[in-house]
Amino acid sequence: MLRALLRLLRAEQRRRAEIHCRYDWSLQARPSQRLPAGNWKIWLILAGRGFGKTRTGAETIRQWATSGQCRRIALIAQTITEAREVMVEGESGLLNVSPLWEKVTYEAHTRRLLWQNGAIATLYGAENTEQLRGPQFDGAWIDEFAKFPHSEEVLNQLFLSLRLGKAPQVLITTTPRPFPLLRRLLQRPDIVVTRGSTFENVENLPESFLTLVKGQFEGTLLGDQELYGEIVDNADTLWTHSLLEAHRLAQAPPLVRVVIGVDPALSHNTTSDETGIIVVGQDAQGTAYVLADYSTKAPPEEWMQRVGEIYRSFQATQVVLETNAGGDLLPALFSNVVPFAALKLVRAYKSKWTRAEPITQFYHQHRVFHVGNFEELERQMLTYTPQTLQSPDRMDALVWALETLFLGSIAQKVAVWSV
Repeated sequence: MLRALLRLLRAEQRRRAEIHCRYDWSLQARPSQRLPAGNWKIWLILAGRGFGKTRTGAETIRQWATSGQCRRIALIAQTITEAREVMVEGESGLLNVSPLWEKVTYEAHTRRLLWQNGAIATLYGAENTEQLRGPQFDGAWIDEFAKFPHSEEVLNQLFLSLRLGKAPQVLITTTPRPFPLLRRLLQRPDIVVTRGSTFENVENLPESFLTLVKGQFEGTLLGDQELYGEIVDNADTLWTHSLLEAHRLAQAPPLVRVVIGVDPALSHNTTSDETGIIVVGQDAQGTAYVLADYSTKAPPEEWMQRVGEIYRSFQATQVVLETNAGGDLLPALFSNVVPFAALKLVRAYKSKWTRAEPITQFYHQHRVFHVGNFEELERQMLTYTPQTLQSPDRMDALVWALETLFLGSIAQKVAVWSV
């Protein structure tokens, strides 16, 4: 009887030990998944698919919450649904990496994850940055940051909210894409960067998956990005990061002409496109300067009023307005809302890609410069291909403005609307 009892006790001890080992991240994490030492504000993990970014993020938040380091945490994904399905409820999400004895619960109606010590993590979607106004945090985790449509606005709002604790920290996990903000983040003195590949996590990935992706993507630019976590310029795009960086200035010279390019959106709902509004100037030598990006998602009368304000502010000479969507009604409405603006109407009969191709040559000829950084505009320029589904409204507005400054009209039917 005693021996049987001892065997049962030993079996129970082994079972408990196995459970504790299963939830002891210090025993499972690879060196690249462990919290970095030192005084840093941002930990940026740039890694390939399957590296274990989500598990690393969840375990980091778990450590911050259970240790008392963080009491109010922001969990940010592209949408709140993604935040819940991946960061909280996913196979490597917070609920699944947390043992029962830590008593972590998720309240769907408040979008909050609760720990028994009082720590709270709240879910946010990058699609609605206004939700980040007001709350305060001492820690945050941003997942798949490189695919956010308004990444700079999200980061700015988050930084303004990190007002709790002595040294708030942010973890960013993402497979990289070539956009300017990511490259600028790498230059910050308060950042720690971890790079990793899909193949570091071979013990936890199916052999069939590894064989498939290696055969399909090894040696390609897409493979460098998606498997090895490298920031690469897409060979299929018209612009490259190095081209844009070589044509960036802090200030424009005196200008003789300012044009506002507008690629309009007529509908206004959550799925509507933006209205691209780009301001471009030209000096006496004929060089063009991208001055401002005022693109917005707004009803027609609202964005038209905004164009009018920009027109006065920059003392612009012309507004170039695409009329494919609005037909004759669009200029009539515009003339009522902005009666003082000289309006040029353009209608596209070629694809966005075909219209943009000749414009890139002016960059190569050092005849176009960007005055400052235009995160969302340049993201579209660096990622747009003929296969891109999302409309590049900012890029299209830029093309219309530059086409007007340099070429008049290229195979487009153009009318001048004088008001």
